[in-house]
Amino acid sequence: MNEIKFYAHSTKMGDKSDWQLLETHLSEVAQLTEKFSESFGVGECGRIAGLLHDLGKYTKSFQGYLERSQRGETVKRGEVIHALQGAKYAEQIICDNVLSDIIGNVIASHHGGLFDNIFDGERTLSVKTDKGEDSLHYAEVINHFSPEINEIKVKEEILNFCKTIQRRGLKSPSFMLHFITKAIYSCVVDADRSNSAGIEVSDAIPNWEKSIQQLETYLEAFLAINDIDKIRTQISEQCQTAGRKPQGIYTLSVPTGGGKTLSSMRFALEHVNAHNLKRIIYVIPYLSILDQTAEKLHEVFSDERDDLILEHHSNIEPPEDDNEEDEYRLLTSRWDSPIILTTMVQFLETIYSNKSSKLRKFHNMSDSVLIFDEIQALPIKCIHLFNDAINFLQVAGGSTILLCTATQPHLHMVDRPVLLAENPDIVNITAEELSVFERVHIKDITQKVMDYEEITELVRTQIEQEKSTLVIMNTKRDSLALYEQCRSIDCERALLTTDLCPAHRLEVLRLLRNNLAPESKQVILCISTQLIEAGVDVSFDCVIRAEAGMDSIIQAAGRCNRNKENSIPQSVFVVDVQGEKLSRLPEIKEAKSVTKTVFHEKQGADLLSPDVVNLFYKYHFYDQKNRMDYDTKDGKTTVYNLLNINSLGMGAYKDRNSEKQYNGLPCAFKTAAEEFSVIGGGQIGIVVPYGDAMDLVDDFIQSFKPKNKIRILKQLQKYTVSVYSNKLEKLIQERAIRPIEDSFYLLDSEYYDSEEKGLLINSKFSFLYV
Repeated sequence: MNEIKFYAHSTKMGDKSDWQLLETHLSEVAQLTEKFSESFGVGECGRIAGLLHDLGKYTKSFQGYLERSQRGETVKRGEVIHALQGAKYAEQIICDNVLSDIIGNVIASHHGGLFDNIFDGERTLSVKTDKGEDSLHYAEVINHFSPEINEIKVKEEILNFCKTIQRRGLKSPSFMLHFITKAIYSCVVDADRSNSAGIEVSDAIPNWEKSIQQLETYLEAFLAINDIDKIRTQISEQCQTAGRKPQGIYTLSVPTGGGKTLSSMRFALEHVNAHNLKRIIYVIPYLSILDQTAEKLHEVFSDERDDLILEHHSNIEPPEDDNEEDEYRLLTSRWDSPIILTTMVQFLETIYSNKSSKLRKFHNMSDSVLIFDEIQALPIKCIHLFNDAINFLQVAGGSTILLCTATQPHLHMVDRPVLLAENPDIVNITAEELSVFERVHIKDITQKVMDYEEITELVRTQIEQEKSTLVIMNTKRDSLALYEQCRSIDCERALLTTDLCPAHRLEVLRLLRNNLAPESKQVILCISTQLIEAGVDVSFDCVIRAEAGMDSIIQAAGRCNRNKENSIPQSVFVVDVQGEKLSRLPEIKEAKSVTKTVFHEKQGADLLSPDVVNLFYKYHFYDQKNRMDYDTKDGKTTVYNLLNINSLGMGAYKDRNSEKQYNGLPCAFKTAAEEFSVIGGGQIGIVVPYGDAMDLVDDFIQSFKPKNKIRILKQLQKYTVSVYSNKLEKLIQERAIRPIEDSFYLLDSEYYDSEEKGLLINSKFSFLYV
């Protein structure tokens, strides 16, 4: 009698000799998941989850599904349940409900997304696995494979994790267990996808010595000509020395223009080399400076190592397709490169997602150095979520964190603080050295509210003194209106907002740098939103900043006399804009209010002094301490609560179960993910007709190979503008956009101004019909 063979996957071509045996798949995924999970100290938990993840494929119905699929018959993905059987087995064998909630949720949801452990007052895992024999064929499954589970070892790993976080002073055990669930889930998903695609996963440590040498060679080519250059060199050398510190969470606090990008990278390279770590993840706040940072890093590490750096910042995400594991999707979903360059949005929306496509890369944030540039730009609502995410990655994931900024926010002084290392500042700058960076002085002229005409006259005065001037407004509406008002000023002009696609913004920045360079200097006026003020390497003679938070004002000041081109400190004017509408920008509105208080209390003081900045953060964080857990849309709870004690879910469970307390892990993974968005409201990327975008769109339409389509989507990122749903609806009503193969929207050429304004709500030619 022939032994029945069970398979995990079929192939579209060939006979069953090419099919992967289920026993082999489960064994290899278990081994790979165990290896991944060991970074978090939960190798056995990972092994069990990996071993059981496809247990339901031990059925005649699933094997029949594979055969029908191979013959070309129409089948529906997921029509045969094969994940719930493993979850049911774990639930039956593991007595501890917290452990079975963790392992069961991971197994049951490994193809979709983690679910809420409590739903409608019931334990979700039990509801999902309580299906009839006709659906699960459970007896058939466990008759073929019912492996032993060492609950004692699993429990020991989770208890050790809990003891570690308690010892380190982390006070929300359920919140930390939500992270360990996501870590195991990430390991299972990645191991499953990689094994199914036949991808060899390497755990080799990169050749950091070579990268260190490339950076050192690059830095040696620079001569310290002036005092600022000399201090930048000292900062860089201190960062190099600090790279040999123990692992932990550190800060790099240097003035704007202090060379944070390469200095932080110097620290990171020394640190990963000293501690045998896997990768460096460089996180920036805005897309507007990602291209600049990427260009610099590619220049440093030369073209011969194209595989060294991965940029992942897309607002057009490739569609999920388990059967097409191309290189770009593999890299972006795994973050499997030595250096990752990404945004805060991508970082946080990975961690606080519940979906397999996003969480797959979560485990690769372990054993790494994570650099957060311009950390002061972190939204208030995300502070506690961010703090505990990096605490988890440091304490449980063995990663080191570096927080970089000119104005270090008090993240260690909030209710859920960052666990800073001992002596966390990796650079010490004396008062005398700091004085070298005194290139500007803040002029508070907010006593009188100014309209566009009055601000225009202030600009005109600066331009007539042949001072290239940057004006930063809080809203796109005010930026555009002031830009129109300033047309009467005789000089070169530029407008910078997020209505310009990245390629367009880069072109504007090239124009600015050319006009601002000493050898080709020409007076120019730039009116921008705040996108220019964090990390963009430009230097104007004068800056005018609409009143906002002190952190924003100081960042804006960093765009003035940046390299001390003028030995006399230049002016940064702070103005209060008449009719400014900040109802949709509550954080700017709150920060502006605090700045008014600080300006009033510190009249006559140096508004760039550390005392002023510290007072601002003291008031700002105190005023908004109740918003740091991220309120849900209905205001009934917070994202932090949903992923911690889940008061609403626990209450519903007690109501439904005669006041009985839920004794599992209460976290609401799905609901929290649906509530969370870094920017708020969610944005959609629209491809605009700029540069060679239309040629790429034609190539996309004519291409039939998924790999080529993904490659083109990656190239189209630099030609996208992100819009909120209300603006998207208006563009749809105007018939200004059309969908391209359900992959992205394409904007009509009449709705994009390639010269100045970028995205338009009304057609360029609409005046013809007025």
